[in-house]
Amino acid sequence: MRFCIFLLVAGLLDAVLTHFGIVSGFVTEGNPVMKVVINKSWSYFYLIKISLPLLLLGLLYLRPLKGWTKTLLISTCVLYFSVLVVHAAWMILYINTSF
Repeated sequence: MRFCIFLLVAGLLDAVLTHFGIVSGFVTEGNPVMKVVINKSWSYFYLIKISLPLLLLGLLYLRPLKGWTKTLLISTCVLYFSVLVVHAAWMILYINTSF
């Protein structure tokens, strides 16, 4: 359960930081699928970032994770943590170049 909550928080943080980075012109979206979604509407972008972890939480409630699905969930958390580290790096660079 805590991995799903981490994904929800990480997804929201990723969405907000991505939005800030793109609007400020400091970064571009690296995921081609999300780039198309962002070009359609920021609302769709946020909807996806919020609904996918919530869907996963719902599925976890219906059927607890075991075996390879738990490994896949943990791997996804590690990947998301890596994305947040990259966000932190460019935020530090942005702050340093702004002053």
